[in-house]
Amino acid sequence: MSGDKPYKLAFAVSLFFEYGGMQRSLLRIAQECVSRGHEVHIFTGGWIGERDDSIHVHELDTRALTNVRSNDRLARRLAEEIKRDGGFDAVIGFTKIPGLDVYYAGDPCYVERIRQTRPWWYRLTPRYRGLRRQEAAVFAKGLDTELMLIAHNEQQYFMHYYGTEAARFHLLPPGINKARFENVPLAEDIALLRAQLGVAQNEKMLLLVGARFKTKGLDRALAAIAALPVEQREQVRFVVVGGDKQGPYRRQAEQLGIMDRVVFTGAREDLVRFYHAADLLVHPPYSENTGTILIEAMLCSLPILVTDNCGFAYHVRDAGAGRVCPEPFSQSQFNRLLSEMIASEQLGEWAANGPKYCQQTDLYSLIERAADVIIARAARNREVA
Repeated sequence: MSGDKPYKLAFAVSLFFEYGGMQRSLLRIAQECVSRGHEVHIFTGGWIGERDDSIHVHELDTRALTNVRSNDRLARRLAEEIKRDGGFDAVIGFTKIPGLDVYYAGDPCYVERIRQTRPWWYRLTPRYRGLRRQEAAVFAKGLDTELMLIAHNEQQYFMHYYGTEAARFHLLPPGINKARFENVPLAEDIALLRAQLGVAQNEKMLLLVGARFKTKGLDRALAAIAALPVEQREQVRFVVVGGDKQGPYRRQAEQLGIMDRVVFTGAREDLVRFYHAADLLVHPPYSENTGTILIEAMLCSLPILVTDNCGFAYHVRDAGAGRVCPEPFSQSQFNRLLSEMIASEQLGEWAANGPKYCQQTDLYSLIERAADVIIARAARNREVA
């Protein structure tokens, strides 16, 4: 620290909710910075969940009719707060807004995702133009914003569309909180959970976890369950964990005739129990920059079926911990893979490969490395001030 004086850091995020993977990383990075003696302020349009008393949280009025306008309001309100205070050494964004010193890339390249998933005319819409403008405000050539990237394959897209300089990127490992998985549930606890969920001893428990069901592809997973051969479908129980709205998906399950096979639990804190209780993780997101849940499942010896657009899908492939459904997504292909995995004699092999890979690979130091980047930038800013 310059002159041993702690740095004062401003973190910005559109919305904080405690079950979001990116939000959890934000909080852990903030806590790491505080543990090193620095002062952290988080500016957000809303905070859902418990607060850490060591971190200053500022809820700003960013209400607007669209996400684009809400993010614009966050940028303006944050700039006003920074100017009024005058004492911040660095501004760190977890939402794409202008004026950042460091940006944590929790989302994939928006332009590339739209090119892959939407018709050409979507690029004429105000929403597309607004979100591309906000992405350019972080990644455009010539900016001084440093970029922390977890999904390393996304770098090529940012460089292609925005001319982003390679030197601005910091490629980070996944930030898995290994301590959460050190206490393995007892066999009796696992059996009790399965019984509470209505999973019979001869049934396979399929698991989907996500804070946002639409993004995580819950509709795709339900369609795949419905497409299983009758004898398979009657021997699976599909457990959905997450605090999102259940109504549309309950109706879909009822229309597909599989509601008796589906269990919605709401948000849960004891995810490790679910990982150990399940037989297969089903993860077919429409968009997923990283996919921390994949590493968590591998740590818990849970085989995985994931789509290739998920940023961490390559870990599943490299580990031999399940199957990866190729892109572009095909529902029929995903259906076939699910059926094959349920019946496969490789389930035990996939389960064993996950933790073995996690022992041999750095999947844990994201938080420390991110804090290093942030503090180094704060030091540079103070030196030139």
